[in-house]
Amino acid sequence: MAGRLHAALMLAIVLAAGGCGRPQDDPRLVSLRSQIAALEQRKTLIEDTNAIERLQGAYGYYVDRGLWDEAANLFTNDGTIEMALDGVYAGKQRVREYLTALGGGRQGFAAGELDEHLQVMPVITVAADGLTAKARWRAIVLQGRQGADAFWGEGPYENEYVKEGGVWKIRTLHWYQALWVPYAGGWQNQPDPTLGKRVSATLPPDRPPSVEYKTWPETYVPPFSFPNPVAKYVATE
Repeated sequence: MAGRLHAALMLAIVLAAGGCGRPQDDPRLVSLRSQIAALEQRKTLIEDTNAIERLQGAYGYYVDRGLWDEAANLFTNDGTIEMALDGVYAGKQRVREYLTALGGGRQGFAAGELDEHLQVMPVITVAADGLTAKARWRAIVLQGRQGADAFWGEGPYENEYVKEGGVWKIRTLHWYQALWVPYAGGWQNQPDPTLGKRVSATLPPDRPPSVEYKTWPETYVPPFSFPNPVAKYVATE
């Protein structure tokens, strides 16, 4: 639809210019050019938003299958990862080391292992220059081994992205562990046994956690990267 509208506007400019001695001064052409510029900007915004959704989707696909090298390659060379309260791991190689440690030190999963990351409810904000972006996602995690243990996980991502050479990459990936509990017994009855720390005891981070918070059954709502849509309702209560 955008392409057809663009063509129609261009045709209108040509037709209008044919009957005007100085088309650049014609207010109709000025208006049409403004519409075309706005349409081009919207088209680029949609393309960037779709590319970021595909990028995050690729990350989830690789993590679901334990393909840690492929997941790490989605980051910039100076990218960082921060999961729960393990701390910050800086640089693509450190991202790869962290993800591999999180996956038990090997690529892929054994038969009967499950590690599903559902990334839903994206809110993506692309900067005016079209070179950086922020996004918030809600992650729902199902992890376990057949005949052994199983866990529920849940929490938001607050990520940053950058466009390098026309390709979007992850610059910072930060997952807040709102919930991590055993499946057995029900999530509402048990605290988080990890206290937000999964591998940092054996793989020390480059920096401590950027935010300290208490884990389930305590709750923490991290800052939004966009205006909180319910803030005005909370303020009036």
